[in-house]
Amino acid sequence: MTAFNATHVARLVAAFDSSGIHRVGWPGDFTSGEWLAAEARAAGAEVSRMPVAVNRTLVEETYIECAGQRIDGLPMYDSPPTGQAGITGSLCANGGASPIGYLDLPPNSASIKNMRFEIIRRETKHAALVVATRVTGESLAPINAQYFDAPFGPPVVLVAGANAAQLETWAREDAPLKLVSVHRREPIGSYNIVAHVAAQTNMSVSPLIVVTPRTGWWESTAERGGGLVAWLAAIAAARALNTQGKLHCALTAYATCGHELGHLGLSELLAREPGLVRGDKPILHLGANLGCASNLTLFLRAADTAMAAQMRDLLTNEGYPAEFIRVEPISAVSGEGRDLTDHGAQVLSMAGANAHFHAASDRWPGNVNVAGTAAIARAVARWITLLSVS
Repeated sequence: MTAFNATHVARLVAAFDSSGIHRVGWPGDFTSGEWLAAEARAAGAEVSRMPVAVNRTLVEETYIECAGQRIDGLPMYDSPPTGQAGITGSLCANGGASPIGYLDLPPNSASIKNMRFEIIRRETKHAALVVATRVTGESLAPINAQYFDAPFGPPVVLVAGANAAQLETWAREDAPLKLVSVHRREPIGSYNIVAHVAAQTNMSVSPLIVVTPRTGWWESTAERGGGLVAWLAAIAAARALNTQGKLHCALTAYATCGHELGHLGLSELLAREPGLVRGDKPILHLGANLGCASNLTLFLRAADTAMAAQMRDLLTNEGYPAEFIRVEPISAVSGEGRDLTDHGAQVLSMAGANAHFHAASDRWPGNVNVAGTAAIARAVARWITLLSVS
């Protein structure tokens, strides 16, 4: 098995970062997909693609304007467009009487369905909403479109957190403004990557499953990179066992697309493989922000607390700082881990934190802790070994 030392991990993360913006349907989606498939083959897996029908959002213009001053933004991808005429009226804090409401939110405000922002959108009386996304650096950090297949509510324009003070000024002055959000969709298609390592013995035993998302709003390097490195480490571990004749259950690893659009890739996977969640082994969910330099906090979530404690011990044995590891109940799980749990799967979820979450500043090398990422990858490899030989 490849050691997944600092040099190897740095090479992998740098390559992922350099493949471009990883938004689903964008060129970086396909470039990084080809790169990941090649790395999975090199790690010893049989690799295939699972096509996923995706519509790419084409944004013509999205902005708010007042007294000749314009702030460009991005639409919520699961909110409707306004048309070229836009929406005019004064601005107020969300819940007030003006036609356009505004609020400040972190970029993880739609990590799962039924969060507070979804309720606000469904219940609001405003004709449109403006959201200043708050993240380190105060740049534009998009919020995930959990209902991409079923847009709802009023038009929502996302702007950088740095614009929050200007929004407050316009609201205080009761100034008239115009909000425009013109966007449309076109079919583009993407794919999940499926990597399989067959077992030489006990072929009837259900496989061990590993799932990680592979797309994001920008390069999303720390957000997605650590999970992809650990995903490759799991494959390499299974292949090493198989070479030794010790792999007693197969491993199938899925890297799913469309994370930022309601987990479209995972939805396709669950539709095609309904038995996935009924296996007799836990599904390892490698979530966001594993090995992030701006925040090393690492959350382990599982219904089986002993399983989470086992992973915690493996992590500390590989050098991950124990003071940053948090074991939480499965009820706190988010992202694809929540979807898998809701479908009845036994899940062990690993996820971190990120001061540059969903921001364009989430890049290599500044926001990646190589030592932490490597420790996570090696711990995952050891966990795969423990479960695959039992």
